[in-house]
Amino acid sequence: MMKNSVRGIFGFAVIFCIYLVSLFSFHYFTIPLPPALIGIFILLISLLMLGRVPAAITQSARPLLAHMGLFLLPALISVLLYGDLFAKYYAALIVAILLSTLLSLGITLWLSQRILSGVSKSVAVKTPMASEDQENDN
Repeated sequence: MMKNSVRGIFGFAVIFCIYLVSLFSFHYFTIPLPPALIGIFILLISLLMLGRVPAAITQSARPLLAHMGLFLLPALISVLLYGDLFAKYYAALIVAILLSTLLSLGITLWLSQRILSGVSKSVAVKTPMASEDQENDN
C-alpha cells in the first residue's frame, strides 16, 4: 500500500515537473505554442526515449485522464465570452472546422495505412489453412 502511494506521488511529481518545464520554456524561449502542448511534446519525447510508460506515471495519470472533461471546462466556458465573434464569423469558422477535420482525418488515414502496411509485410502469420496445405503437399 505504501509503495503504491509513493509511486503515485512520484509519478505526479514527474508530471508536475514536466508542466513546470513547459511553462518555463513558454515564457523564456517565447515558443508560440500553449504550455500544455509543449508539456505534451516533452512527455511524448521522454516516453519515446524511454521506450515504455513507467508504472508511476501510469498510476498518477489514470485519475487525471478519468476526469479530462473537467480540464476542458474552462476553455468551453470561455467560448461564451466570445459569442459575438462567433456570430460575426460563423461562416469562416464552419469552413475552418470542416477543412481542418478533413485534413486531419486524411493525414490519419494515410499514416495508418502506411504504418499498417509495413506491419502486415513484416509479420508473417501462419494460418491453419497454410499448415494443412503443407501437410497435403508431403
